[in-house]
Amino acid sequence: MSAGKKSKPKKSAARKRAAQGVSLTDALAEAAWGEADAALAQALADFDEVLTADGKSARKDALERLGQALSRAARKRGLARLDDLEDEVAYDAEAHELNEAVAKTPKTVRIQARGVTRGGEVLAKPRVAPVDRKKRS
Repeated sequence: MSAGKKSKPKKSAARKRAAQGVSLTDALAEAAWGEADAALAQALADFDEVLTADGKSARKDALERLGQALSRAARKRGLARLDDLEDEVAYDAEAHELNEAVAKTPKTVRIQARGVTRGGEVLAKPRVAPVDRKKRS
């Protein structure tokens, strides 16, 4: 080696594998976003069909396609639904969002809109309404 030239340090095999792992991770993340974007684009088109549907049957079919497209987009991003529609559950102010103002805190509520989670994190609480328990005379 001449005195005026410096050689570049060689990357170790482990560093090369780590760099490849990062780029593979980035590529997989980008692919997942791309798939989610495609599913969301389909959902937007399906939404327009819901708005312009002629007749009850056409509207029902368009709503079904919209729901499927939204579910696909959610799955691609790792989202999951929380609770089931119309279930009656004990009200928990920390876990539920009331859909209407109430004078008295309800004991039992009905799920009107399911919550959304990713991993263990709740992104949207289930929206609920009080169950109307009429007293019998």
